[in-house]
Amino acid sequence: MSRHNLTRRGFLKLAGATGVAASAGITGIPSPLKAAQSNDAKSEMFLHYDRGVQSPSFCEMCFWNCGLNVYTRNGRIHKLEGNPLNPNSNGHLCAKGNSGIDSTYDADRIQHPLIRVGKRGEGKFKKVSWEEASQYVFDKLSPLMKKYGPETLATFMHGTGEPYVHALTKALGSPNIVVPAYSQCLGSREMAWILTFGTGVSGHETYDMANTRHMILFGRNMAGALQVREAEDFAEGLARGAKLTYVDPRLSESCVNATDWLQINPGTDLALALGFIHVIIRDNLVNMDFVSKYCYGFDQLSAHVAQYTPDWASNKCGIDAKTIERIAWDFAKYAPHVVAVPPRRMTRYGNDTQTVRAIAILNALMGNWGVPGGLWVRSGVPIDLPEYEEPKQPTTRRADGAGKGEKYPLAPQNLGRTNGMIEATLTQKPYPIKAWMLYGTNPLFHSSAGTNDIYKAIENLDLLIAIDTQFSDTVMYADVVFPESTYLERDDAPFVQKDKIPFIALREAAIKPIYDTKGCFDICKGIAEKFKIAHWFEHSPTQQIADLYKALSPEQAKKLKDDGVLRFEAVDPYPLASGATPTFRTATGKVQLYVPNLTDFYQEHGDDFAPMPIYKDPIMADSKDTFRLLFGKSPRHTHARTQNNWLLLELQDDNPIWIHPKDAKRLGFSDGQMVYMVNPKTGVKAEHAEKIKVTKRIKEGAVFIHHGFGHTTKAWSRGYEKGIGDNFFVSDDIDPISGAAAFNNGFVTLVKA
Repeated sequence: MSRHNLTRRGFLKLAGATGVAASAGITGIPSPLKAAQSNDAKSEMFLHYDRGVQSPSFCEMCFWNCGLNVYTRNGRIHKLEGNPLNPNSNGHLCAKGNSGIDSTYDADRIQHPLIRVGKRGEGKFKKVSWEEASQYVFDKLSPLMKKYGPETLATFMHGTGEPYVHALTKALGSPNIVVPAYSQCLGSREMAWILTFGTGVSGHETYDMANTRHMILFGRNMAGALQVREAEDFAEGLARGAKLTYVDPRLSESCVNATDWLQINPGTDLALALGFIHVIIRDNLVNMDFVSKYCYGFDQLSAHVAQYTPDWASNKCGIDAKTIERIAWDFAKYAPHVVAVPPRRMTRYGNDTQTVRAIAILNALMGNWGVPGGLWVRSGVPIDLPEYEEPKQPTTRRADGAGKGEKYPLAPQNLGRTNGMIEATLTQKPYPIKAWMLYGTNPLFHSSAGTNDIYKAIENLDLLIAIDTQFSDTVMYADVVFPESTYLERDDAPFVQKDKIPFIALREAAIKPIYDTKGCFDICKGIAEKFKIAHWFEHSPTQQIADLYKALSPEQAKKLKDDGVLRFEAVDPYPLASGATPTFRTATGKVQLYVPNLTDFYQEHGDDFAPMPIYKDPIMADSKDTFRLLFGKSPRHTHARTQNNWLLLELQDDNPIWIHPKDAKRLGFSDGQMVYMVNPKTGVKAEHAEKIKVTKRIKEGAVFIHHGFGHTTKAWSRGYEKGIGDNFFVSDDIDPISGAAAFNNGFVTLVKA
């Protein structure tokens, strides 16, 4: 095919594939960088043109927040480019980042304040003024707070405007704030890392993959998740010759470059990790210099893992015992320049905190903390940033079971439990939850088999407030809707990131809002004015940017203004390698192979809370024709947020069901055949059929789909009913330590359409 015959769809696919390939180290596809370096006239034409007015920003197509330069001509955005000085992305954008313009110019987005006039879910609203919308909240919420107490309000939030929603909720007097990223994604991983090292991995992880010699990824799809800097580090490490052991029932984008693909039995990662630890201790492969100085509980760990032999682990996880021994030896051979990486979405089998504990211990035994190729140590920005007074955290008991004295005492109260808050709304216990405020979240699509219960929970609400840019599935059930300006239309508070290279980035509006929308700060302030608490909203994002400039030296201020980002490079991410003594904010002041602060919980609640990980068999299917449902991110979409973006739909507009050839043959299925997915536990059947993809890339006995499809919102003219949703079919189990969700114990059957 000549280049003139290349279709738009073909071009976009190539663009997306190039981005994935570049980040994954795949060769054979023309590199944008190489194109930029060529001197031919056509390249010059593309590289040197009238870019127009440049504005600094950072991307919000996902929450990695890559650096952006936004270009406008005649008041219209025509180009997004990566900011080469921003450490989150080094000048590169993924397919999602490049499609961000459509988030602003999408005619389907929410364009005006709205109040519901039809039944919940019908999507019938009337256009109102900002004054009417804020007054509506006051008129409806005030009597509820008077009758049930301010804690009757529960807030779910995800996005750059979180601090303002957080402040509004606290000022109103409710403690019930939940951030879904904890209980729907990172919570168990963070809990395990804190118990072991005294600090979390955070949303911008500290794995030094660019310099590592051997990385073991337990289902962490670096090339598929496409957090750009991480994907670049992953590809750089492979290019430098690092070995990659990839552990997953599915062959993902990251796995294609693996030295070893361990196609593990689902739910048995803990067995494999314990097998690795057994070999490393048994064969004296431990970095004893590090462990003896900085770790607590090595003797207890040695005795504990004696039972977890390679043969035992092989029997559980399905990986040959000799392979477990070989990889353990090879991993230790390159210590401390090695890293073992847990999944990012660690809401899987209900033993997630203990599984990550074992992975954290595997790192500790290698002594890789604060050394190149292991785990680098993040630093904060070395300046005094402006501080603003915030409302105090209400001391009222939370409704979601998070916090000291509650069912999940270790779950952080500042993040809460989304699953717990939905349950409290459903049962109206421990007290009535009668109002929800949603900021950029979509509970109907980011939960689980309990989705049916969410519909019932919403029926218990007397008020549902939504702040969003688009009509998500849950926004369609809202009583009042506040349209937020997109990230390209608004100033936001300075973005400050602790990191390997700490930095501050700016976001300034590239254009004025094209519809009747406002930033989250102004929306919250408008509501606060009705309740006479607007004094908590005296410092707008624009004012906060101005305050930041005053806190900087003239040289720093000029640098930030010119570059849109201010980097602080005089830090040491490898303190141990530099001879410094590392510190750990744990109860013992050391890396905790044995966690003494779990002892009391262990005695009260049993093995789930053991100070060292104890293996339990995963829940299994009750028939060979019932399949465990696995799901994961697509490199072309973000969660359930982008399936109405026409550019990304050109790359992927559905999510076929992956099934192993042996399973397909036994059921009489052929590739591309349409089937219905059924949840045998609840009896729920997908509303429409989806085609199957017969592939050896998925383990027998399991099926896989990409997350985020199957939307029910009819306001999405392009994404409505594309593919099928996993939320009706995954499990609603709970990790007992973190209180976070566990989705991968859901099982399905497939029925021919």
